[in-house]
Amino acid sequence: MLPQLDSSFYTSQLFWLFVCLAILIAAFKKCFIPRINSIRLKRSSFIEKKNNDIKVLESSVLKLEEEIRALKELEIKRSSEIIKDAVKKSEIALNERSKIIKRENEKSIDETRSKFGSEIKNLELRFNSQIISATQKIYEKLFS
Repeated sequence: MLPQLDSSFYTSQLFWLFVCLAILIAAFKKCFIPRINSIRLKRSSFIEKKNNDIKVLESSVLKLEEEIRALKELEIKRSSEIIKDAVKKSEIALNERSKIIKRENEKSIDETRSKFGSEIKNLELRFNSQIISATQKIYEKLFS
């Protein structure tokens, strides 16, 4: 017969089974479970600390984004003001330059008109003298 199935050994086997179980349970309660709990607590505190760090970083990132957005809007306003000022200055300079050009053109037109006027008077005088000489020649031919 097999010794495992012999009923005389059952009591000693049950005794040692309970002793081993008691030792294992005591070892788990005294050593393993507290170590596992301390590791779990350390991990959870580490994770909680990192989550808090993440929240702080997220809030600082949001603040930085707001500052960047505000600076961007400010720079857009400044650049548009600079562009407006440049446009105004260029318009003023263009208007002044066009006025100068108009004055110069008017002077040259007046000079040209006076030159043409004197030339026309000279031509009229020449033409009149030629007409007079031509009429005199015709008159002389007719009545001579």
